[in-house]
Amino acid sequence: MDMTPVYTPRSESEAAVIASMMQAYGIDFVMQGGAFSTMYPGPVSTSLNAQVLLVRMDQADMARELLAGFMEKSEQAASKAGPEGAPGIA
Repeated sequence: MDMTPVYTPRSESEAAVIASMMQAYGIDFVMQGGAFSTMYPGPVSTSLNAQVLLVRMDQADMARELLAGFMEKSEQAASKAGPEGAPGIA
């Protein structure tokens, strides 16, 4: 079964909501790094606690549609960030 990366959750709680959504819609998925991320919990994402949502290639479009709201918020947060991902100053 070929899996493709679709989204990187920003926090453990966001990952839990996304996993529940994938289960509810019957999308086969793996949250890569999900178990390891519990060793370093918290909102700060580093290479040690980063998670990546992988879904079956034939279900990727459906997963992206379901995640559209999360993706928009992620893009907005990235555009407001300062240098090297630091929070922007308004």
